[in-house]
Amino acid sequence: MKEKVSFKSRITFVDRKTFNKFKKGTPIFFKHDMPNIIKDKIFYSEDIRTCTGGGVVTPAKEAEGFHLLDDVTNYKNIHDFIVYIFRYVKDAQRGLLLGSKELDTRPYSVKIFEKIKDAFYKRLSNVSIFERHTYSNSQTHFMYSLKDDTWTLCTEYRMPDTETLISVSTPMDLKRVFGKISIAEGDSLFIKGKEITPEMMPEFFKTRKTVKKK
Repeated sequence: MKEKVSFKSRITFVDRKTFNKFKKGTPIFFKHDMPNIIKDKIFYSEDIRTCTGGGVVTPAKEAEGFHLLDDVTNYKNIHDFIVYIFRYVKDAQRGLLLGSKELDTRPYSVKIFEKIKDAFYKRLSNVSIFERHTYSNSQTHFMYSLKDDTWTLCTEYRMPDTETLISVSTPMDLKRVFGKISIAEGDSLFIKGKEITPEMMPEFFKTRKTVKKK
């Protein structure tokens, strides 16, 4: 019998001007001497490039977000970081994960993302993934609000030989800027206020089976 989805998160991509206008809550930093896991009702983080960011949610109860720098120290301590993620929010049900890049100069970027992704798939019922920025200069900013269960994302990139940052504004932009996109069952996707349905972009909504928690 298929598990019934009781809640769904709204994932909405906006331009940078809109993101700056609406961002609020507790900021998440990504230096070793600052907190990079925040439990709160509203939080945000910016400039996720080769790092890994996201959060976990118990709908209508509690949520947390994180922004993990992709260096050797965090790679060596990744197990402890994952333990902290799932210690802060009890009985987490949903999650969102974004970031990483394949760059020779950042060898731990994809490795850290993959380890956190594997942990998410094992422990959460539903996970939405935006994996591997495909442009060397691309970046993503995010905000989460527990009140309306909404992830507000802004992903920017530059085309080769240009200096102008472009915000994702169409499904094709989104497809172009991430190596892999997977929207969890029940989650909804919006780009600049327009809903993107499975009928429009079925490749975004391919589901992956997760390990059901006992």
